Amino acid sequence: MEYRKLGNSDLQLSAIAFGAWATGGWMWGGTDQQESVAAIRRSVDLGVTTIDTAPIYGFGLSEKIVGEAIRATGSKYSC
Repeated sequence: MEYRKLGNSDLQLSAIAFGAWATGGWMWGGTDQQESVAAIRRSVDLGVTTIDTAPIYGFGLSEKIVGEAIRATGSKYSC
C-alpha cells in the first residue's frame, strides 16, 4: 500500500481510501451489513487507513457499520 503524509502532520494516510457510501444502503436499495463489515475489515488488512463516510450515508448507518468493522479488527485506529 502506498501512503502519503497529511499536510505538515505526522499522519500517514493510505493513498487508496475505502468509500463507505454504499454501506449505508440508502439510495442503493439496502445493504448487507455482514458483507460491508467484511469488506472494510479486508481493506484494513490490506493497509487501507482512510475510510470516507458521512452522516448522510444511510443516515448514520454507514458510520455504525464502519465502527463495528474497525472495532473488530483490533486496529490501533479508533472510531
